[in-house]
Amino acid sequence: MEKIAIIGLSCLFPDANNPEQFWQNLTEEKDSTSPVTAEDLGVDPTIFYEPIKGQPEKIYFLQGGFIRNFEFDASEYNLEPEFIQSLDNSFKWSLYAAKQAIQQSGYWGNQKVLSKCGVILGTLSLPTKLSNQLFAPIYQQTIEPAIAELLQAKNFKLAALPTTTKASPYNAMITGFPAALVSQAFSLSSNHFTIDAACSSSFYAIKLASHYLRSRKADVMLAGAISCVDTLFLRMLFSGIQGYPENGISRPLDKSSRGLITSDGIGMVMLKRYSDAVRDGDKILAVISGNGLSNDGKGKHLLSPNSKGQILAFERAYTEAQISPKAIDYMECHATGTLLGDTTELNSIETFFGQHQASPLVGSSKANVGHLLVAAGMVGLAKTICSMNAGVIPATINVAEPIGSENTVISAKNIVRTATTWPNNSSIKRAALSAFGFGGTNSHLILEKKDEV
Repeated sequence: MEKIAIIGLSCLFPDANNPEQFWQNLTEEKDSTSPVTAEDLGVDPTIFYEPIKGQPEKIYFLQGGFIRNFEFDASEYNLEPEFIQSLDNSFKWSLYAAKQAIQQSGYWGNQKVLSKCGVILGTLSLPTKLSNQLFAPIYQQTIEPAIAELLQAKNFKLAALPTTTKASPYNAMITGFPAALVSQAFSLSSNHFTIDAACSSSFYAIKLASHYLRSRKADVMLAGAISCVDTLFLRMLFSGIQGYPENGISRPLDKSSRGLITSDGIGMVMLKRYSDAVRDGDKILAVISGNGLSNDGKGKHLLSPNSKGQILAFERAYTEAQISPKAIDYMECHATGTLLGDTTELNSIETFFGQHQASPLVGSSKANVGHLLVAAGMVGLAKTICSMNAGVIPATINVAEPIGSENTVISAKNIVRTATTWPNNSSIKRAALSAFGFGGTNSHLILEKKDEV
């Protein structure tokens, strides 16, 4: 099966508007999460804050990863600026990241190539700030009469929500429209759609984009994922399922960690058939040699990961790449910081890699920026691409007590806790990345990079 070249990379992560800023933050071991503000939430956080978890309509954890101080210039795109300004950040971020990836690929302005470029994005079908603004009148029509009856006040009226931007009706199309908008803005092909495979969405999008390239339905493809949800809704959701740490500690790969930190952001790559990229002299950032997908099937609970499904994704990735797990130098784990999730992933890695006598270095970038949900894979991908090209693996921060034990695949000696020169085992660097999502959607991606002579 033909390999796929990554020839462009873009991102908008907490504290980073591009891959260069993100890489600098990683090398400086920066924690880019911070407490939620009234501007992020749309209301004073103390109104809803209750430190004891399990309280209805309350949030018990305030830390998160946010996109702040981001300036968007609507005039840079081949669309009416007023129309773009009426759209939510999910659409603006998509345009920004797509332009950045196209520019880095070297094909900006090359309409012959771009006309054969498709777009596949992972998105969340959850409310955004402007979609909420659109639907608020419907909510009010339903709730107002009920409250008036309860209060026995015929003239009761709910206060209108404050608005600073008139929301376009297009904001109602939370999921499907971002890819279509990108295609329209840059005059790309008609191959554009979005998917939701939970936290595996990034690698599912890349898998589908690779299919379009191998089947020659496209010559280049933009693929990635975006997490941009109404902050209050997301806080309520993850407080409700008790995904945040009740002890306030989120440290992926550490025994003290008891939950995750939700974050916003987007990442995108430009993909091309490897043989074509070599032929055309493209700058190849990394090459995808394997991408294994699986599902857990019937499990204990919708939110409970299953080791069997994760191992199946591993097996499929290495079968596709036709390499041994022993060839992997470094693995970027999914490692969200939840006790059940990290422990299950540890067991999956121990079972599969252990039986192959493979013991790669491991780490997780969620310690730096939090968990970007559907876009989580793009964070790991951006980190790994930058790492391979720099020849250095940055530290996984805040690991005091590794979750593994001595002589296991994940142990104190395997977790990269200080900046480490890339293992010089051969002329080809190889890395693996995992992304595991709610509902048991699993993915495992294998990257390689030839050393430049």
